[in-house]
Amino acid sequence: MLVIRLARHGRNKYPVYRIVAADKRRAATSKYVANLGNYNPHTKEIVLDKEKIEMYLGNGAQASDRVLRLLKAEGVKLPSWANIHDRNKAPKNPEEAETEKPAEGVETAEASTESTEEKAEDQKTDVGTAKEADEVKTEVEAQEKAADAAEEANKEVKEEKQPE
Repeated sequence: MLVIRLARHGRNKYPVYRIVAADKRRAATSKYVANLGNYNPHTKEIVLDKEKIEMYLGNGAQASDRVLRLLKAEGVKLPSWANIHDRNKAPKNPEEAETEKPAEGVETAEASTESTEEKAEDQKTDVGTAKEADEVKTEVEAQEKAADAAEEANKEVKEEKQPE
């Protein structure tokens, strides 16, 4: 099967890429069937042979995700089956997106104990050996101690802020 992908070319620490049609089983920098263009990421210059690219795509060549992005940016007509994967996917569990999370690094004592309990329960079912079980147990205990320390620190901060 043919793929359209980038093949690194250029000098040391200054890559320039060729857009090539190559056999899927070959290494990315080895022999290729056709040179379809080139891309310089430093100057953002793209040179394409659009007719050849459309011919290969029309005959079933699979383009890599990066090449599809470059082709779309240059206005090459892409087949209906060629889709670009979205980097910013929605989370798998929609409930995770709805729940509000506290600011980074700031975690309430209740939330930390709940999360450690959930992790401990999840890990109990995933444990394969006794050694792993002991490691999980010590890790959970350490997290509980950290949560208790955070709770104590929060109490101290609240007491200091209260006017006398």
